[in-house]
Amino acid sequence: MGSIPCLCWRSSELEPPRRIETMDPLKEDNPTAPTDAERPEQPLGRGLEQISHLFLSHRTNDARTVHPSPSQAPARTVSFQLNTSVAKNQLVAMLREVQGHLEPGLRVIDVFIPCHPHGEIDLLAVDHANQLVIIDFETAANDALVLRGMAHFDWLLHNLPNVRRMHPELTIALSAQPRLFLLAPKFSSLAISVARYMTQPQISWICYHVLETNGITGIFFQPMTQ
Repeated sequence: MGSIPCLCWRSSELEPPRRIETMDPLKEDNPTAPTDAERPEQPLGRGLEQISHLFLSHRTNDARTVHPSPSQAPARTVSFQLNTSVAKNQLVAMLREVQGHLEPGLRVIDVFIPCHPHGEIDLLAVDHANQLVIIDFETAANDALVLRGMAHFDWLLHNLPNVRRMHPELTIALSAQPRLFLLAPKFSSLAISVARYMTQPQISWICYHVLETNGITGIFFQPMTQ
């Protein structure tokens, strides 16, 4: 599978996709308008200011870039569109591209690991401390994700020697319990209630949204607070 161009950003507060427009004033019509250096920056929505430069800047390698005059400067527009039709294989490839954004130091080591009779672990990773991490996700809200993740955790506990044989090149902290990441576009009130009382295994509940703009696909991660 080829590499998928993908951007990733995180926010503690998720806002819906929005349209952002800014335009420089015409200095000929407004001689008292402040210069670019004097004009304050327009604030962006929460979670967007960190990544706005990725969409608003289009640099070239030519140092002699010609800037249009104020009367010719077009509006700078960023349109985010929510993509709800991403297939599971596509999402796995995207998560592998941005694995370090789920958590710094996270590294995916395998995908679609059979766990008979409990289906497959979507992604298996190790964190910065070489602790095993199960990453299971759904492309739509599904309470069965919790049960599937717990079954995979139980399977992994009983198959740690097999995992070590499968990846002899890695240093894996087998003495530490595996962690569990559950990803979904939305968690139901039932899942949220369950999350409040689950202490083992260590679970990270993360809402994600796939957004697109100008042919670029991005994933917005929002860790769920209990």
